[in-house]
Formats: sequence, structure tokens, C-alpha cells
Amino acid sequence: MEKIVSLIEYFGIELYRPITRLLLSNWEEITERINNYTELDWMMADEIQKTTPTLDRFSIAMLIEVLEGEDTLNQAENAGRRLSEEELKAIRKHQDEQ
Repeated sequence: MEKIVSLIEYFGIELYRPITRLLLSNWEEITERINNYTELDWMMADEIQKTTPTLDRFSIAMLIEVLEGEDTLNQAENAGRRLSEEELKAIRKHQDEQ
């Protein structure tokens, strides 16, 4: 959640829903991809971090995966799915704590 909040704070509230929805519904697969990044994969995140030091490289990699990465298996299976009330409550709670 902290990673999502950092991204939202950086880009603004207008990207809140799409970024949150994509990250929450694909968290495991996106995290798995990032955990298996090679040094070549990290080059883009590292380059972006030079101009956006408020975001750590993992958050930048998550954003790259959401915006530029291939669709995850979960995205294909859950196309059009709305966030559950439980997911929304967790997001709102975390936002209120900030």
C-alpha cells in the first residue's frame, strides 16, 4: 500500500483509481516480475529515479509494469471487475492514515 500511496502522491489523485486497481488486482504477478528483473530491466527504473528521487526504484518498476508491461494473467481473467468493498475500505483506510 505504501508503494501505491507514493505513486498516487507523485502523480496526483486523477491516476488513483486506475493505478490502484491494476496494482491490487495484479500485485503478485507484478511483484514476481520485478523480483526477477535483470540489471538490464532495472536500467529504465534507475534512469527515471535520477529525475524523480522521491520514488524508490521498486515503485518506479511497478509503474513501468502497470503502464508499459504486458497484461498479467489476472488482468485477462478479471477484465471489467470492480474493486470489492473490502479492497476499497483498505485503500481508504490507508489514505486516511496519511
